[in-house]
Amino acid sequence: MSSAAPRAARSRRARTAAPASSPRRRPCCPRTEAQPRASALARGHPLDTRCGMTLGNRFADFRPRVPRVEADPAPARDAENVGPARPLLVVGLGNPGADPGQTRHNVGMWCVGVLARRHRVELKRSGDVEVARVLIDDAAIHIATSRTFYNDAGRGIVNEMKRLGATPAQLLVIYDDLDLPVGRVRMRLQGSSGGNNGLKSIIAALGGNTEFPRIRIGIDRPYDGTIPVREPERIARWVLSRPSAPQRSILDIATDRVADAVEESARVGYAVAMNELNRWEPPTVSSG
Repeated sequence: MSSAAPRAARSRRARTAAPASSPRRRPCCPRTEAQPRASALARGHPLDTRCGMTLGNRFADFRPRVPRVEADPAPARDAENVGPARPLLVVGLGNPGADPGQTRHNVGMWCVGVLARRHRVELKRSGDVEVARVLIDDAAIHIATSRTFYNDAGRGIVNEMKRLGATPAQLLVIYDDLDLPVGRVRMRLQGSSGGNNGLKSIIAALGGNTEFPRIRIGIDRPYDGTIPVREPERIARWVLSRPSAPQRSILDIATDRVADAVEESARVGYAVAMNELNRWEPPTVSSG
C-alpha cells in the first residue's frame, strides 16, 4: 500500500470527527425558523437601532382609542379680553338626559340651548360639563351645561372655571326658582344659595365664595287652592315634572329674554344687562 492511502484514511476520519459548524446568524428582522429566538433587544426594544419596528409601534393597534376632548381655543386669552365685569363661563343648571331636559328643573339648560342655536355651536364634553365657545362682538364666552346631576354640579363647573382661568365674578349661573312666578326673572351679582341645592354645590366647590352672578327664572310652586305647597316630596315631584302648555309658552319667552341678557352682559357688562332684565315683566299665566 502506498503512503497516500494512510493519509487519505486519516483525512476521512478527521472530517467525520470534526464538529458541525454553527449556522450563520441572520439579521434580526425578519426572523426565520432556523434562527434562534431573538432577545428583547433584537426584537425591537426602543434602544435597538438594528430593528426598524419599536415595541411602541408593534402594540399601537392594541391601545384603547380614547376620544379627544376638543378644548376651546386660547381660554386664558378669552379671560383677559372679557375682564371682570362680564361673563366668561355661562352655566345653565339642570339634570342630564333627554326626558329630564323637558322638566321645570332644567330651564337653566334651556337658556344655554337657546344660545347654542342662535350661534350655531355644538356643546362638546370637557370633564363633567359640556361646553361651547361663542363669540359675541369682541368677547368670547363659554356656554355650558353639567353632565352630573343638579345637586352635584359644583365640582365640574369649578373645574371648568380653572381650565378657562375664570374668576367667580366671571361665572354666570342660570337656574330655576320656586319663589318667583312663572317666567319672572331676576339677576343678582352675588348672594346666598337661597336654598337651591345646585347653587349650594357651586358655593361649596368655590370654598364658600358667594360672589358670582346668577339669573333666576321663576317656575312657581304647586298650590293647595291658594296655599303654596312646601312639602319636600311634593316640591320634588313639581320641579321634576313638565310644565303645562301655557306655562311652557311663558318659560320659552323668558329663556329667550335671558339669552338676550347674557349677550348684553358679554357686550357691555353685567350692570346694564341686569337693569334691563330686572325691569322686564313676562305675560301672566295660571299656575296649573
